[in-house]
Amino acid sequence: MVFLIKFIKEFPLMEIVFFRSLLIVIFSIIILKNKNIAIVGNNRKLLFLRGFLGFLALSGYYYTCIIMLLADAIILDQLIPFFVIILSVVFLKEKIYIQQVSIMLITLLGGLLVTKPGFRVNQFPVIVGLNSAIIGAIAHTVIRILRKTEHPLVIVNYVGIVSGFLSLISIFFQKNFVVPNLMNLIFMTFVGISSWGAQYFMTKAYQMAPASIVSLYLYLQIFFGAFLSNIFFQEIPDFFSIIGIILIICSSYLYYKIKEIK
Repeated sequence: MVFLIKFIKEFPLMEIVFFRSLLIVIFSIIILKNKNIAIVGNNRKLLFLRGFLGFLALSGYYYTCIIMLLADAIILDQLIPFFVIILSVVFLKEKIYIQQVSIMLITLLGGLLVTKPGFRVNQFPVIVGLNSAIIGAIAHTVIRILRKTEHPLVIVNYVGIVSGFLSLISIFFQKNFVVPNLMNLIFMTFVGISSWGAQYFMTKAYQMAPASIVSLYLYLQIFFGAFLSNIFFQEIPDFFSIIGIILIICSSYLYYKIKEIK
């Protein structure tokens, strides 16, 4: 999804979010209708909250993917599991062990090596990325709360509806809509398709397993993102970013092994 965004980065951010959200709503409603599942859901307040948080996190993530190296933007987003672990302990009462605290500190160190606070010329994208990661972690925690009452597609559909509505309002006031050509329309369509698939499977996973475990698998995005950006955009992370990525991946694996043993 974020790889494709690099091809349409000349478009306004809210326009990309709108097209992505529109396709998510279309796909979700069609499938929900075929399965005879109520679109409105049960816990509407939490569903709307999930949608709003998803909109904020997604907008920030897309922005960093456009402005920063793709690998750096993805690794900032992968700090979500770090925040999810904290939130799952506080709000979901999931257990955390002493060994995990040291591993979380390693994760934080890796994040610092990637963000390099004080050493970047422009810190604003880093700040946006960190904020979107925190908001994304809260959104993931809400999914975990909704797991017993809502179908995954209902949750995904709310994200699409809320994000689409808010991005459309933003486009209206900014008055910066750009009419896409056929190729850009194809790219936007695939952004929507890949985003819908990612949202559905992530939501389904959070319903089936503890948030602190599922979130670790999101680190696979780092490999895919770095591989694709290197081949197509010749984007290569610097030495400190590479060390930070390694630390974060190693800490996530160690955390998984501790949970597996316990």
